[in-house]
Amino acid sequence: MILVTGSSGFVGSHLLPRLVGAGYKVRCLVRLPAEAVAVEAMGATAVTGDVTDPASLRGALSGVESVVHLVAVLREGRGATFSRVNVEGTGNVVAAAREASVKRFIHIGAMGAGDRPRYVYFHSKWQGEEIVRTSGLDFTVFKPGAMFGKGAGFIDKLANSVSMFPLLAPIAGSGRTRFQPLWVEDLATCILAALKGDKIGQTCEIGGPQHLTYEQILDAVMAALGKKRLKIHVSVLLMRPAVGLMERILGDPPVTSVELKALEMDNIGALDSVESQFGFKPLELAKGLDYLKKA
Repeated sequence: MILVTGSSGFVGSHLLPRLVGAGYKVRCLVRLPAEAVAVEAMGATAVTGDVTDPASLRGALSGVESVVHLVAVLREGRGATFSRVNVEGTGNVVAAAREASVKRFIHIGAMGAGDRPRYVYFHSKWQGEEIVRTSGLDFTVFKPGAMFGKGAGFIDKLANSVSMFPLLAPIAGSGRTRFQPLWVEDLATCILAALKGDKIGQTCEIGGPQHLTYEQILDAVMAALGKKRLKIHVSVLLMRPAVGLMERILGDPPVTSVELKALEMDNIGALDSVESQFGFKPLELAKGLDYLKKA
């Protein structure tokens, strides 16, 4: 039995059908009835619980051999802070897994995560990774680059911004910050390999086969949408107060202060990271954006 946390999220929505299709018995930790209906429709069973509530995890882990921990918040809100979910929540799941004598623990961290408190999201992901690495469990930590695929927040927000402005495409700063986009289905393939016993006790940083700037990713999104826009670069210094205002007014702003700050650093790794560690070549970004044409 495999327990998946975060099965209703972006990665989970792609991984769950792959797990069920591979013949695994899958149990999903869910918080809401609608989530339970969705995962059961895909052939998994649902159990109610929350990573921030340790008591709710004990029953969820009964009889479980492997855990795939996907739960994380990319943006803070309504009590779901980076510290509470990405750090404390991970600690709660690890503690419950140890208590239940779970054999395998697979955790999804983030490329760029490190001991740099000024980058609060990436610091919280690093803290969660460290909890897993020092857990004593047979772990594998994946550190994927920015992901694409149906439901990917980063790509969806770029697509929305292109649709929002009929003539212009604003770019924060120089647009030269580099990313290594990874297709979510390629991450799922790597997770399946790890569940079979590969990469025990290892941290695997993985990304796609290209280093692309923010501006190049925007170009790929516009090409997939079949839309042309005049690109304009906006100073980050000028954007900061506007972004702060949007955060106070809008429930889900186009960009947050945390995300704006993250553009200060490249988010890249080795170009052959997937091929060298898992033996296959990942998909290029432009070849995996067809779903945007149907949006």
